[in-house]
Amino acid sequence: MAPFGEVTVKGARAVDPAFIKRYSRLDQHQQYSPEQLKKAADRMRQLGVFSSINIKESDALAPDGSLPLAIEVSEGKFRYFGIGADYSSLDGAGLKGYWGHRNLFGQAESLRIEGSVSGVDSVDPTDFDYSAGITFTKPGIYVPQATFETSLIAKSESPDTYQAQSITYSAGIAYELNETDKLKAGGEIAYIRADDAFGTNDYLTFSLPVSFDRDTRDNKLDPTKGYHATFSVKPSYEAMRGTIFSSFEGSLSGYKALGAEDNVVLAAQIAAGSVIGGSELSDIPVTRRFFAGGGGSVRGYSYREISPYNDENEALGGRSYALASFEVRVKMSENFGIVPFLDVGSVSTEITPDFSDIRAGAGIGIRYATPFGPLRLDVAVPLQKYDGGTSFGIYAGIGQAF
Repeated sequence: MAPFGEVTVKGARAVDPAFIKRYSRLDQHQQYSPEQLKKAADRMRQLGVFSSINIKESDALAPDGSLPLAIEVSEGKFRYFGIGADYSSLDGAGLKGYWGHRNLFGQAESLRIEGSVSGVDSVDPTDFDYSAGITFTKPGIYVPQATFETSLIAKSESPDTYQAQSITYSAGIAYELNETDKLKAGGEIAYIRADDAFGTNDYLTFSLPVSFDRDTRDNKLDPTKGYHATFSVKPSYEAMRGTIFSSFEGSLSGYKALGAEDNVVLAAQIAAGSVIGGSELSDIPVTRRFFAGGGGSVRGYSYREISPYNDENEALGGRSYALASFEVRVKMSENFGIVPFLDVGSVSTEITPDFSDIRAGAGIGIRYATPFGPLRLDVAVPLQKYDGGTSFGIYAGIGQAF
């Protein structure tokens, strides 16, 4: 079997041909494999800068016995913008807008500016949640497998359980270990001003987050098989109190299709986390404590409603949590489906979850397939309702719940 030989690039104008050749990873003289050609095309397609990619093999071997390759590309539009929206009957509507450039300096560097407003469920704009951020990404830094990303994000959050304003700067490098595994490490600085059950407090944290991600799903927006596993650790130092603490989180979701045409998909997800360190719960910023509830957590409850509470019925947030979700995704027609589901979760002030206070929500959803992912509409009720808490929730968005 002949090895890959000289790689040439055709059709590139604004994107550096040398970068395309290096990022394809076809210039490393691997043995010929159609699978390697497909992976190289998929990898370059994910950059978002090409409207078409075609990798052609030479009709004859080179004098050294290698097989020359030609990468033919057609560049797409580099600038883009868009808007998105979601809705929950408990937490209100949300609107998101963004603008980006996919090829800032000629090597597929990405710049994205975005802003959002959510929790629009009243006429008082001070109750809304706001977010604004700018993110720069450089693929293929140092080696083709490494991607550098840095961002600056400002937020104002006003769920029913607390209020917080924060500004966070982060920078890190993600490294592709193989086709399914990715390792990421970096640094983060965050300033938080919070008003919660412990009063008004300021925090300044320095963190060194590390995460591992394994993704074998066949489709990220609507998977029918495979699994997705994540694990992260975030050691931190809070400078204003001299507190050292670390958060640990992990999740696993799996998918199994049934029937000859995959008309039924069983989907399940489990997740857990713990914060270790800090002599008092108030030493941990409220944005780093754990809450549950809402469309991406335990449906039927409002956003971050699930929490330990003090004697004044004020949410404290927790040091640990455990969540599980189960769905049966039934395809009724080519574009239409229904999804009965059950979500359960627990949040505790201890470093291990307290399963004596488990909250569960159950419901049914509707899915409508589109080219950019399924449209989702879920209706859920809490099975262990809080006194004075929510009685049901309606959630709308794009993509499956997990």
